[in-house]
Amino acid sequence: MELVQQFFRENLVYVYFFYGLTFFALGLVVLLESGRYTEFRFARGLVPLALFGLVHGAHEWLEMFQIFARAQGNSGTNTFVETFRLGTLVASFLLLLNFGLRLLPGAEDRPRASLWQTLIIGGLWLLGVLVIAWLYRPDAQELFQAADVLARYALAIPGALLAAWALLRERRDFHARGMSQYGGSLLWAGLAFFVYGALGQIFPRPSIVFPSQYVNSAFFLDTFGFPIQVVRALAAAGIAFHLSKALRAFEAESRIRLARANKARIEAQADALDAQQRRANEVEALNTELRAIAGELASLVDMSRILSSTFDVKPMAGEALRHMVHSFPRACCAVVFLRRPDGGYELLRAYRRPEAPMPVVPPPVTELCVRAGEVGGPVGARLDGRVVDLGPESFNEARGFRSFGAPLKSKDRTFGSLALSSVKEEEPLGPDDLRMLTAFAQQFATAIDNSRLYEIVQDREAQLEDLVARLVHAQEDERKRIARELHDDTGQKLSAIGMGLAGLEAALAASETGRAATILRNLRDVNDQAISELRNIMADLRPAQLDDLGLAPALRWYVSQYQARNALPQVRLIVDSMPGRLPPEFETVLFRVAQEALTNARRHADATEVTARLTQIDSMVQLEVRDNGVGFDPRQPPRHEPGSGL
Repeated sequence: MELVQQFFRENLVYVYFFYGLTFFALGLVVLLESGRYTEFRFARGLVPLALFGLVHGAHEWLEMFQIFARAQGNSGTNTFVETFRLGTLVASFLLLLNFGLRLLPGAEDRPRASLWQTLIIGGLWLLGVLVIAWLYRPDAQELFQAADVLARYALAIPGALLAAWALLRERRDFHARGMSQYGGSLLWAGLAFFVYGALGQIFPRPSIVFPSQYVNSAFFLDTFGFPIQVVRALAAAGIAFHLSKALRAFEAESRIRLARANKARIEAQADALDAQQRRANEVEALNTELRAIAGELASLVDMSRILSSTFDVKPMAGEALRHMVHSFPRACCAVVFLRRPDGGYELLRAYRRPEAPMPVVPPPVTELCVRAGEVGGPVGARLDGRVVDLGPESFNEARGFRSFGAPLKSKDRTFGSLALSSVKEEEPLGPDDLRMLTAFAQQFATAIDNSRLYEIVQDREAQLEDLVARLVHAQEDERKRIARELHDDTGQKLSAIGMGLAGLEAALAASETGRAATILRNLRDVNDQAISELRNIMADLRPAQLDDLGLAPALRWYVSQYQARNALPQVRLIVDSMPGRLPPEFETVLFRVAQEALTNARRHADATEVTARLTQIDSMVQLEVRDNGVGFDPRQPPRHEPGSGL
């Protein structure tokens, strides 16, 4: 054993070199790995652990150079060098302690707590050194040795044990990520830290600090035959070796992340391709739908042009049905029915494709049209012949139908129906066909309604023309009557007055006063008659009583005058509840109606009795004229005769 001890004493410098080199290599490896991005909690303490290896390696090499200096005969204590050596030793142990503190549970929530804890522990070590200096009053060399021993007891041993515990605890994170092989390296690294702290630092150099007087490096060398630095170097080698293996987990994690990223990229590319394909399919479907809509719109525009080309219903309907059938690829025929006044339906027009092997109007289509008109909504006939009602909510389910029917409606009135049929069971009609048929039915209804309105306008114009003609004839007849009365009555009397004045002049010239007086009296009577006839004519044109007294007094006056001029018919006027005057235009119209009715009863009806009743109830005024004349057939068109009035 003495030979072994002698060998290590002579070659202790190489032990220190290997010891420092091992820690320096540990620091470099850990420092290089600390720059990687990783999700391991273990990575939070890599920077202080790397600095620990570098600083502690520098400390061991500094001790190696001190051994060289002592071998050269320089055994004195250099205060500056010794202070620097002690500073590197304490700094390395504090960095090791900070590494362990950073990996404590909950330390990630308090990122600066580990730094303050490390500084506090370093302050306690410094306080311990001051206490030793005050109690023992050692010289400089003894004080440096005591500070060295106290650093190993108070800093190195807790730091190494805390680092070992932290590494053993981090194994669970490695196992959770499926990297148990690297967790085993952490186990061995933790055990190496335990050996380094519990065994390597419990045997410091001899000093005044208890128990280093007894348990120290000299005692270890005497007992085991080799220096404690060998244990520390081997522990450092174990730490460096197993930590470097454990740090390969970062590279494995990077490969896993890269694989995941590549997989995610491939999946994203696949998703992008799928999305692109879906978009292409959607665009194609949209283009198809747009083309279909464009075709439908063009068909509707053409239908509108056809329906607006003429007001003749039958030709218009025939051309529209032909266009409609050729607008549906699966349709073979179309029909339109109109409702009769008795409630039944009659065929207006029908059309079928020339190549369709079927009658123009198949019987089921007629039944479908009647059904659509009765329900006032679209209906459909299935392939088995069943007829079902189709509301707007069931359009999308309208599949597998042989025929569709839609009503022709104007406002709330249904006046017909339109039907479309397909005879090929392998090509039934569907929802799109029903929608188009409904749109065509709306256009059809509008066109037929416009045609009917046009016919009504034409009839009204014809009636207006007839009414204007009658009015003109009535005005001319009235003018003829007035002219005749003026000529026959008033004109003759004025002529008689002129002749009488000439006779009066002759009598006066002959001084025949008696004959002149007789002529003058006759002229006065003729003048009175002429004035009376003029007043009657003016009263017929516009009686003053109508403006001065109102409708009822004017009618009474006119009836009395009518009876005085005509023996027949006998007229009886009844006035009920006329509280006041009416607007002038109303009174004029009612007076003219009564006047014309009495004239027609005398001229055309050969009536002997006429009863006129004027009644006002609230805001309604009613004039009723009844006679016992011969009348006319209302089914025959009225016939205008000159001189008959309105």
